[in-house]
Formats: sequence, structure tokens, C-alpha cells
Amino acid sequence: MKAYIDWVVREALPTWATNGFDSGRGRFHERLDAQGRAIAVPYRAMVQARQIYVFAHAAHSGCFDEGQRLAEAAMASLIRDYCQETPCQASFAFSTDPSGGIVSDVRDAYTHAFVLFALAWVYRLNSDERLLTLADKTIAFVESRLTDPVYGGLFDAAPAPSRDKRQNPLMHLLEAYLFLDQVAPKRGYRARAAALVGLFKQRLFQSEPGVLLEYFAEDWSGHADPAKATVFEPGHHFEWVWLLAAYSRQGGEASDRWSARLHNTACRHGIDSDGLIYDEVGADFVPRKRSHRIWPHTEAIKAAVTRHATGDPQALALADGMASVLIDRFLGRPFAGGWIDHIGEVGEPLVDYVPASTLYHIFLAAAEARRCLEDGRAANSQEALA
Repeated sequence: MKAYIDWVVREALPTWATNGFDSGRGRFHERLDAQGRAIAVPYRAMVQARQIYVFAHAAHSGCFDEGQRLAEAAMASLIRDYCQETPCQASFAFSTDPSGGIVSDVRDAYTHAFVLFALAWVYRLNSDERLLTLADKTIAFVESRLTDPVYGGLFDAAPAPSRDKRQNPLMHLLEAYLFLDQVAPKRGYRARAAALVGLFKQRLFQSEPGVLLEYFAEDWSGHADPAKATVFEPGHHFEWVWLLAAYSRQGGEASDRWSARLHNTACRHGIDSDGLIYDEVGADFVPRKRSHRIWPHTEAIKAAVTRHATGDPQALALADGMASVLIDRFLGRPFAGGWIDHIGEVGEPLVDYVPASTLYHIFLAAAEARRCLEDGRAANSQEALA
């Protein structure tokens, strides 16, 4: 895992702080081409928020000196270009153009979850109370405009193009609430996190056959589209393992029974013979998409170090193996600080650009790998993230 951590610090962060940052407008580029040059496409608020998190965490860890400056500049840009604020609520547009004009004014749940995560991380750096005030206003918008008052959970967007539901925005909203609770433990965020964990146990996780489904009807019954009704993503299984452990560490009820089943299903049915994680698998455990995104492999590292901390004797080998897969198959190409984001069944690249959005996954996995190493359960390390 140490080689993976070293690559993140020495190659990825410097690349995305320079080639990946628009110093003129104080924001991060959406994607880079094979030569490491910015590609002119709309700038999504979600990507800005993810990159703000990365550099705020890197600054807090002491592994990247310029991180705070970049995170604060991008936060100011995010608020300036995307945020609509009233005395009681705040919401964020989906995307802008290169000049900062709105491209899509849709308010989607996924974006707002990451905005909350970014606000919490910058608050951790500078203790600016205005960021928590903005977070609370954003939560007020989420709860009044994106939350289903009848069946619970989140609609994808406002205005809602569909009443169907997905588990993914809920997962990232839980992540945001957990970190908000860390930095401001007396503002009610833990109760919101507990409600989402309850929804996971009651609606999202299917005890038979032991999978986390991705898509649901409005009332949490099976999705009308048969292709969506029984699909799960192993990467999201791994992500929930990590989140449930974090919830328990912060005073929530123990969730090891669910974590163990999520982890076992993903490991048994979601990884091919080369150690690559399938994009999608059916509830019958037959792969639906045999391609491989990079991010599930980072989530497998997070889950593995979490399971290692609970005494799982095989977890550390999985974490090391996934770090090796990342280095061998994805990282450091097409330029030193880049990655191949998506490969096909036989390893062929499926995209010709490097998306900034993936650095969130890559960095957070490196941070968790470092925590495992520093805890002394794996090896001694003097160069790592905090």
C-alpha cells in the first residue's frame, strides 16, 4: 500500500494542483486530456466539491502545503458561481460554463451531498462559522425539496424528472453527515446519519440474497425496469462497509453483521480472476457489466482496512492486492499524475480523458491506507497521509 500512497502524494496531488486548477477563476478543471491539458466541458459543482475535499484533507494531513489555499479558493468559487442562497435555504446549480454562467440549473441530491462534505472539510481547516451556517441552509433545502415526506429517502433532483430512487445519493449524504458530526458534534448531524443508516437496513439492503440494490421505485418496492431491479455494484458494497464502520466509531449502533455480508458478497461475486472488480453484478451473482471502473478498487482498499481493524485475517492481503491492481492497471497513465478511469473486459481503455472526479476516491483510499499503516497493524510508515 505504501507505493500507492507515495504515488498519490508525489504525482497525483501536484498534477491536479497545477494542470488541474484554473487559477484565473479559482476552480478545478473537470477533466484533462492525454497530455494533461484541460478539456473545455461544463464544470459540475459535484466535481468542485470533491476536489475541495481532496485538497482540504491533504492540507490537514500535512502532505500538501498548497492544499488549504486551493481548497479555500475553490470554495469561494463554488459559492460564487453555483450557490443560490436565501435567509433559510441554500442550493447549488448542477454545472457552469467556462465563464461561470449556469449551464444546468437542476438541483440534484448527489451534488448537494458532496457540497456538504466539502463545507465540513474546509470548516475543519479554518473554523469559519459561515460554512456551517451554509451547510445548515443546504440541509434545509435537501430536507424540504429533495426528501420524500411520504416514503422517505431522496429524490434524485428538483425539479424531479422521475420519482424513482437510488441508493447512491443516500450513501454520500451519510458520508457528509458523519463528517459534519465530527467537526460540529452538537448540531444534530448524527441523528440525520442514524436515520440514513436505518433506511439502509430497512430498505436498501436485501437480506436475501445479501445484496445492496441500486434502484428502487418511489415506495421502495422493486424498480419497474427489470434490468435495474436486481443489480448491485460491488464498489458500493465496499463503500458501505467503510461508512457503517465510521458510523459505529462515532457512537452509532454496531453494524458488523451488515458489513460482513456486504464485504463477503462483493469479494465472492464481484472480483474476477485477475483481481479486477466488476462494474455491475446481478442479484443472481452473474456479472452484468464485465468492465472495470477504477473507483471500486479504491473502495475495496477502504473496506479492507476497515475489516482488518476488526480482526479479519484476510483483509490486509486484499488491501495490498487492490493497491497493486491500481498501480499495475490504472495509475500513472496516460501521464504521471493521471489514471485510466475505465477499462473493458480485456483491459482496453474505455475513455480517452482523465476525470477529476475520481481523485476523491483515490485520495480517500490512500488516507485510509495510511491510517492502517500508522496504526501499526500492517507495517511501519513514516511517509503518509493524515
